Amino acid sequence: MGFDLLNMGSQGVLTAQRQLNTTSHNINNVNTEGYSRQSVVQSTNDPIWWGGNQYGTGVHAAEVRRGYDQFATNELNLTTTNLNYASEREGQLGRLDNMLANSAKKIPEDMNQWYDAIKGMADSPSDIGSRKVVLEKAKLVAAGLNDNHKVLAQQQTETNEVLGRTLNRVNDIGRELVDIHKAIIKTPTSGADNDLLDRHQALINELSQYTKVTVTRKNEETFNIMIGSGHTLVSGTESSQLQMVDGNPDPRQTQLAMVEGQSLKTIRNDDIGGKLAALFQFRDETLAQAMDEMGRIAVGFSDSMNELQSQGLDLKGQVGENIFHDINSPESAGSRALIPKGSTAAVNVYIDDIKALKSGEYQLSFDGSQHKLVSPDGQSQTVMPSGTPPKFSVDGLEIEIAAPIGIGEPILIRPTRTSASEIRVTMDDPSKLAAQSYMSSATKAHGTADLQVSTPGALREFQVAISPDASQFAVLDMKGQILQAPQTYPPAGDVTVNGTSFSLSNGALGNDVFAVNLNAAVGDNGNLIKMQDVQTAKVMNDGRSTVLDVYEGLNTDMGVQKASASRLREVGLVEKDAAESRVAEISGVNLDEEAANMMRFQQSYAASSRIMTVANETFETLLNASR
Repeated sequence: MGFDLLNMGSQGVLTAQRQLNTTSHNINNVNTEGYSRQSVVQSTNDPIWWGGNQYGTGVHAAEVRRGYDQFATNELNLTTTNLNYASEREGQLGRLDNMLANSAKKIPEDMNQWYDAIKGMADSPSDIGSRKVVLEKAKLVAAGLNDNHKVLAQQQTETNEVLGRTLNRVNDIGRELVDIHKAIIKTPTSGADNDLLDRHQALINELSQYTKVTVTRKNEETFNIMIGSGHTLVSGTESSQLQMVDGNPDPRQTQLAMVEGQSLKTIRNDDIGGKLAALFQFRDETLAQAMDEMGRIAVGFSDSMNELQSQGLDLKGQVGENIFHDINSPESAGSRALIPKGSTAAVNVYIDDIKALKSGEYQLSFDGSQHKLVSPDGQSQTVMPSGTPPKFSVDGLEIEIAAPIGIGEPILIRPTRTSASEIRVTMDDPSKLAAQSYMSSATKAHGTADLQVSTPGALREFQVAISPDASQFAVLDMKGQILQAPQTYPPAGDVTVNGTSFSLSNGALGNDVFAVNLNAAVGDNGNLIKMQDVQTAKVMNDGRSTVLDVYEGLNTDMGVQKASASRLREVGLVEKDAAESRVAEISGVNLDEEAANMMRFQQSYAASSRIMTVANETFETLLNASR
């Protein structure tokens, strides 16, 4: 009897002591980040049978249970991922929006100063001083676009560096998780080490900032930890290695890859989630969009001015030369297509119509029988290149396949991605600015065709008339006499009459008349007036926007994206706070509750101690009675 009481009393004391110790542990760690409340689970000892009856044998501490709920924790991981994606996205867009609102605003200012300089030159077309001002303002426009592209390219480089550092931390977390798994396996107790599991969950919480995380049990001691859409980072005591690999065909557009033995498995950037997803989106979409639009501004402005230069006469009576770098120079045409490493393909991309020109990236491929082109909006179409070398037209572009594309080789076409860095003033003689237009007032053209004189000769004045059905054209003198008999319209190449060569593009309507006067006239400013008109001319976006409208559209779009990211962050913050509250209800330490438990377990300890005292007194009574 005394022995049974002593045994049950000692077990009660030990159980209460463990409960007091655990409660003290909770109180001590109330401010420890990531700590989960622990509680002692006590169970009744197995009973004994005596005399046909069952007698209880006391209590024992079965386990120390950690306050944890998988569903609440999973929700916290997901909301952490979403919030960090939105926060990173907002920060990046904020920096880009500030750049566009501050440094990039010089672009429209410089262009407007250019137009003001053209207006000043129109008042005195023969004044060399006015002409020099125009060239200097042209250099400012080019320099502004060049600088803007450099800033965007630098942000691209910095983003790649941040991606690399973030990936290193993800790999470190993977190794730390493996170390925890190994430590849990070595724990000399039947249950898991709760403090180790808290460290484990803290690392999962940090990993959730960088990427979407899914945690599943592998066995009683270890876990499988997957990132993104199901890529295993940690499997029990093994950790995979992530690394950045060069993109193909653009090496700067690095991709995420997982090392699997001796091979690498690339991971899609758009399904990774968290901070990594925001970084990839900023680099591959936002910065690319900004570069493309700045490139379109450079192309639209420089090509419009070069086009008008070719339609006028300079101070020496010669057809005007380009002011800016030719957008269709061999090096520019070749740089718009990115060829995979090791490929023998060659593709040149020429810009034919800036009105139809779109920003974005095209992908051209060959499957062995057909060429496929995926446009920036994701639409796929079969194209039929023809001619020698084969070429085809799309969205204001003429794409020439100078050397065959290999089967399955992805060719990326970026019409304007680098154009803002390529624009520069190539004219150094202000007398070569073409102030006088050689298209006389007798011109009556309602179509979209352009006539350009390439070589002035003996023929100084003439007309080019289009037939009523727009199937032929003829060259006439100013009195209507035929100088060249009707020929098929449009001409295949340059037309030469009496030493004067000109080109005539497609798009003329029936009965259109182009009148040319190559006789130099002192003080004529007709071509300068046309240059001024470009300031308000709808030469972009299929005739809906001016060149400066493209900049304003980009600025507005970045502002809208930033506002959307800010709203997404606000929603993410509310969702994360709610998830943290649910986890805190289960895992958090409540000091009032712990204080009450301390008093309860203290009373239990005292009562169990009293049982031991009674057992001792009873045992002594029995001993004394036997003497």
